[in-house]
Amino acid sequence: MELFSYLGLHTAYLFVFSVSLGLGIGASVLSHGLFLLAAKDGKISRDEFKLLNLSRKVSWVAIFMYGFSGIGLFTLAYESMVELGIFYASMTVAAILIANEVLFSFRHLPRIQDTKNGGVVLDAFVLESGAISAVSWIFLMFHHVIYRTDIGYFPFMALYTASVVLAVLFTWFIYRHSVRKHDTRILKRSLLAAFLLTFIFIGTWYTEADYLTKSKNIEEVMPAVAGEATYTVDDVALHNNSEDCWLIIDRKVFNATEASRLHPAIFNCGEDVSENYHKNHGEVIRDKMMKFYIGELRDGKGITNVDVPFTKNLTLEPYRELYVDEGSWNPHNLMLVVEKDAEKLLAIDGTTHELIGRVHDVGFQPHTSVFSSDAKFMYIISRDGWLTKISLETLEPIQSVLVGENSRGTALTDNDKYIAIGNYAPGNLVILDADTMEILKTIALNVTIDGKEIESRAGAVVEDGNRIIVALKDANSVWAIDTDQSNFPVTDKFENIGENIPALHDAFLTPNGEYYIVASQGSKTAWVLDLTTMKPITEIETGETPHTGPGAAWGDYIYVPALGEGLITVIDTKTWKPAKYIKTGGPGLFVRSYSKDPSYPYVWADTAFGDYKDEIYVIDARINEIVETIIPVKGESSWHPEFTYDGKFVYIVSQTANEVEVYDAYTFEIVKRIEANTPSAISNVGLRIEEPGL
Repeated sequence: MELFSYLGLHTAYLFVFSVSLGLGIGASVLSHGLFLLAAKDGKISRDEFKLLNLSRKVSWVAIFMYGFSGIGLFTLAYESMVELGIFYASMTVAAILIANEVLFSFRHLPRIQDTKNGGVVLDAFVLESGAISAVSWIFLMFHHVIYRTDIGYFPFMALYTASVVLAVLFTWFIYRHSVRKHDTRILKRSLLAAFLLTFIFIGTWYTEADYLTKSKNIEEVMPAVAGEATYTVDDVALHNNSEDCWLIIDRKVFNATEASRLHPAIFNCGEDVSENYHKNHGEVIRDKMMKFYIGELRDGKGITNVDVPFTKNLTLEPYRELYVDEGSWNPHNLMLVVEKDAEKLLAIDGTTHELIGRVHDVGFQPHTSVFSSDAKFMYIISRDGWLTKISLETLEPIQSVLVGENSRGTALTDNDKYIAIGNYAPGNLVILDADTMEILKTIALNVTIDGKEIESRAGAVVEDGNRIIVALKDANSVWAIDTDQSNFPVTDKFENIGENIPALHDAFLTPNGEYYIVASQGSKTAWVLDLTTMKPITEIETGETPHTGPGAAWGDYIYVPALGEGLITVIDTKTWKPAKYIKTGGPGLFVRSYSKDPSYPYVWADTAFGDYKDEIYVIDARINEIVETIIPVKGESSWHPEFTYDGKFVYIVSQTANEVEVYDAYTFEIVKRIEANTPSAISNVGLRIEEPGL
């Protein structure tokens, strides 16, 4: 309906606009033609004068229609119009036209009327005014035809003034035999002024073009110097709704979410919109659009990068804010909510659902976290590379260290000695002393593919006892590092996972800790590794772009959602084959089960994107069917279900609603709504400690 309204208004305004231009050109050409026909004797008859007056009335009607429809068209596409130099040029021409019409109608015609002979005596001012009127209307039509191509303000105005010069010269040529001496002087001065304006516009045009060329050359060099984010078509396709809208224009990638929220019906999110963009906005990508630019399109398939470039914190000084007495909570019961945009960590008591406190300034978009086995410490990594150690007994930040430029994964060995951080940039794995936070070793994730050495980003990082397992996102490889050995050697390497189609993303261990499952997003499979024998078992076909998250299991089943479609793959761990595919309302990120109690039969899942992004699903694992659909906040993105330590409640985050919801795990009824600032993820300390790999 919104799109229909937009198109209906646009068509109506465009029709009136086109009619006004036709009337204006017709009236101005008619009046100036009368002047030229009468130029031999310098007079216009009474009947011709009546036609002249009629043409002026038509011209004024055309001006009012042009103004009304022009304002209407401007309101529908002002964001693109104000970026065009030709728009401002046409407004200048329109202003000249209106001023000329005022002078022509209210000064020149009354002044030159020859009441004695019943006609009109022509002079230079009238002839010039007629020429300007005709040229102005023609150029407004010219702008209407080429508005999609921004030739710029100064070249358009140079062409306009040059055309005025030619029109006046032509008029003078016709009028030369009957021209009076003082009219000749007026025409010469007017021509000189028009010539001067033309040369000024041409000179400014040349100067501006030279400056822009130099600026463009500088911009073209900058990416090679500074480096840019790159994305595949599959990366962009994930961001396909008004709440998360990426576009491709001329192999450039834009995050147009801000604009698409205002006009969701006219954006083809997740697609290449180059042809449509240039059809409506001209050959050049506007500055207004470039503010949404995030990187370049790269060749290849698969999910390789879904991140928006950011400005990192140069220093970090986190601090706590308590709402209850220090130490009045059981750390195992803590529900820790990442407040993404606020760069905060919100702590909630999972038994009372009361706020305990916040840790402020923990870095740009805090991502993953791990907890010591005694529930005394938490380690959280932010995307801008800051690792922060926090006391779970006091919520007091202990220390923050910089471990990378762009970081993601965390893993803590079961003996609590070593913490590993996976980095996107630089592509490496950093191992630290968990006590002192001293960096002990950096392992570069360099591999050779088709004879070319590449530096891979780190995908999932999980611990298997005192062994660290890291997925090499861009190399389709998995490495195992033994922290019990000196110098932390890479003891195992597995290659060519997922037919070598990037990217490997997240991973988890089965509840018994015997198997490692990693999402091979490009090949639409889940790759399985036997951790006892360290031998690969198989790859299982999943939905488009699998996203395992922290994992979910019940009995012999594990559950893998998909980012590319509404499908959850149920895998039988006895046969390592799909047992069932469960259709959902849209792409999902997380599924969770309550592994502490095998008798609890429900698996909770989300829909993170699309028309049904507000839906949470409860799956009965006994029959592997959805038995309940929950909508925490209508129309708002809701995801990341997480059980409380006692399994009585399930927490959900609704990021766009700035809210955390608490549900009864058995009745599925809402228990409480908790205000939060852009909540994006939630973890229960006790469960994450007890589940292998987390």
